[in-house]
Amino acid sequence: MKIGILILFRNDETAIEVQKFVHLFAEKSKLSICFVNNGSTDKTLELLKEIQEDAMVPISIIDVKKDKGHSAAIKAGVRYLSSKKELPYILCLKRYKSQDFEMLEKMFQIIQQEKKIVTNLFKKTKCMVHKNVFSLHGILGEAS
Repeated sequence: MKIGILILFRNDETAIEVQKFVHLFAEKSKLSICFVNNGSTDKTLELLKEIQEDAMVPISIIDVKKDKGHSAAIKAGVRYLSSKKELPYILCLKRYKSQDFEMLEKMFQIIQQEKKIVTNLFKKTKCMVHKNVFSLHGILGEAS
C-alpha cells in the first residue's frame, strides 16, 4: 500500500536540513512524497529542489507563487497527488517546523510496518479537507 505524504513549507529556509531529509526519505518505497512551497520569499524552494535531487525516492514539488493560505496549498497538493497516483491515504503536515522532523521519522517507521496497523490508524482518525487526507499530527495522536 502506497501512502501520499504532503508537506507544506513557507519561508522555512532556516528550518530545512537537506541531509536529514535525504536520509529520512532513503528507500521509502511505500511513499509518494509531495512538497508544496507556499509562496516562500526566501531560499526554501531551492532547498526543496536540492532534497528532490539528492533523495533516493521521487519527490514532487509544487511551487505556489503567492501564499493563498494553508487550505489552498493543501488542496493543490492533494489534487496533484490524487491525479498522479492511486493512493488510499494522504498524510499532510500543514506547516513544517524543525521540531516536526522527529514526528516524520516516527510516522515513517509506522508506515513501514504491517498494512493492517497502518489501515487501523487511518480508520480511527478524522479526515481533513478530503475523504482520504489526514493530519500527520492527528495520526500520531492515535498511535500514541
